[in-house]
Amino acid sequence: MAATSRSWLRTATTSLRGALTAAALALVAALGAISVLTQPQPPAELGLSSRPMDRILERNGCSLTGFPPEVVPRSAVIREADGRTRLVSFDRGWAVFNGDREGDLVAVCLGPDRSHRLS
Repeated sequence: MAATSRSWLRTATTSLRGALTAAALALVAALGAISVLTQPQPPAELGLSSRPMDRILERNGCSLTGFPPEVVPRSAVIREADGRTRLVSFDRGWAVFNGDREGDLVAVCLGPDRSHRLS
């Protein structure tokens, strides 16, 4: 009788350990999925991956993160309150950046690369 109760106890302990391991793995997977799903997504309305925006940024030597302090940009790309994206003077872009004008500063630009122009 003692051998039967030990065998039953061993089986119950092994089953309980397996169930707890499976539950812990399921909890870790669920927490990982929640963290991925709750990460903030980039704003869809910015449209920086669109071809026209890429062309504007490339043709005008633009940077989304800025330039070294000794480099003075000539223009800027802003997104206006109505969602339109425009290439404007650097002064206007700076006013948008400082909050003196409405909109969002998207990029600062060095200006068109004149070496690529056809004669």
